[in-house]
Amino acid sequence: MAFCKFSSEYVISNQTSVDNFFINEFLPFAPDNCVKVYIYGLYKCNNPNSFDNTIESFAETLHLTTQDIEDAFLYWQEQGLVQVLFTDPIQIRYIPLKNVINNTKKFKKDKYTEFNSQVQHIIEGRMITPNEFAEYYTIMEAYHIQPEALIMTIDYCTQLKGKNVGYPYILTVARNWALEGITTSGSVEERIKILNQTTSDVGTILKICSTRRLATVEEQEKLIKWTESWGFKLDCIVYVAKTMVKKQGRTNFDKIDTKLAKYYELKKLSIQEIEEFEQQKSSMFDLAKELCKTIGVFYENLENVVDVYVSKWLDLGHTKNSLLTLASYCFKTSIRTLDGLDKIILKLFKLGIVSENAIDEYLNEIISTDKQIKDILEFLGLSRNVNSQDRDFYKTWKYSWFMSDDLLKLATEKALGKIQPMQYINKLLSTWHVNNVKTVEDAEKLKIDWSQNLSKETNKTQKSKNKVIEKEDLSALFDSLEEIEI
Repeated sequence: MAFCKFSSEYVISNQTSVDNFFINEFLPFAPDNCVKVYIYGLYKCNNPNSFDNTIESFAETLHLTTQDIEDAFLYWQEQGLVQVLFTDPIQIRYIPLKNVINNTKKFKKDKYTEFNSQVQHIIEGRMITPNEFAEYYTIMEAYHIQPEALIMTIDYCTQLKGKNVGYPYILTVARNWALEGITTSGSVEERIKILNQTTSDVGTILKICSTRRLATVEEQEKLIKWTESWGFKLDCIVYVAKTMVKKQGRTNFDKIDTKLAKYYELKKLSIQEIEEFEQQKSSMFDLAKELCKTIGVFYENLENVVDVYVSKWLDLGHTKNSLLTLASYCFKTSIRTLDGLDKIILKLFKLGIVSENAIDEYLNEIISTDKQIKDILEFLGLSRNVNSQDRDFYKTWKYSWFMSDDLLKLATEKALGKIQPMQYINKLLSTWHVNNVKTVEDAEKLKIDWSQNLSKETNKTQKSKNKVIEKEDLSALFDSLEEIEI
């Protein structure tokens, strides 16, 4: 009996760790039952001396047969993750995954005899080394690529690169295709068919790039991505490539890919959209500079500002003036980042507010509400600015409890001289709301008995009304946008 061990309760409440290498390299390709058995086995390894650590218990818990359990562990032994030490009774030893990563896998003799023969026939100009064959076996086992599929891949690569094609190139192509799920002879045949259809189009772009050679698989794959995944037409790709050559002297597929990726992010997918974007870009740089200056930030390189922010804001329908207006408002309310300005713009857009006039109208509406709250505060002798809590109170009174201006005025008059008058108004209006008070007459008739004495004499002061848009006015604008999700 062990001197020290975990209790069964401790083991159950603890966690079982599954290595990310297992999840990435083995789980996607393993049969479902094998995955269940492997993970449950990991769990039981935490308490190897438990009474239910038997193949019969595994089968009962996982709703499998004992033969299913045995077959699963034999599968994982093939993958190098466990060792089957004994078969009667069966005993399993889990192997650390770092050992699986570091050890070169040994393959059964004669398993790939036919594969070896066909590959050597394709690459007849040189002898294939055992190490190269081992690399092919490894990628087939790791990515579950059919031998026939890899043979077709090797044949295609030799047609492009010649008989002396290096096996790292072949492995790269096979791995990239496998990551897209291209692992069978049928799927490889379909991909090669698509690639062959692009040969002429790729040749057109290579000619623009002043490259006199056959296209590589990578270049063919890029064209497929540009046209099928991103949605560019060939004439647009040709236009971009020629424009780059005109400006820079020459270009290549990688540079074209970077440029098209940027247009794709900006949703500029046609020649017309790209031309208009490039024509506007100079003025957008000037606008970006002004916006950064207005909001109080500095960027040495404004290209990212144009691509990420200014272009998007203009697409929403904003003008230079409307953006500078909002930037100025943000600066005055201590919102001094482009991300902060972006959130304000998106929230206003959700309300349908884009133009300079619409922004001013919306702000004036907010300021009007603040003015009414300010009048209440001044009547009560509270010499301070309107805050977000005041605005929340006012929204509740007017739009949740539907209190009329007359009732609000009456409540304000009754709150004069009270301790914490805003709380008094809240309490009074709440009572009227509960009692369905709709008129001043109803309010006066309602007898309210509050045991708490809230009275306190104070002098009413009147403040002059400032018609200029101040910082607190702008705070009202941005407070009103807080609840809008973008």
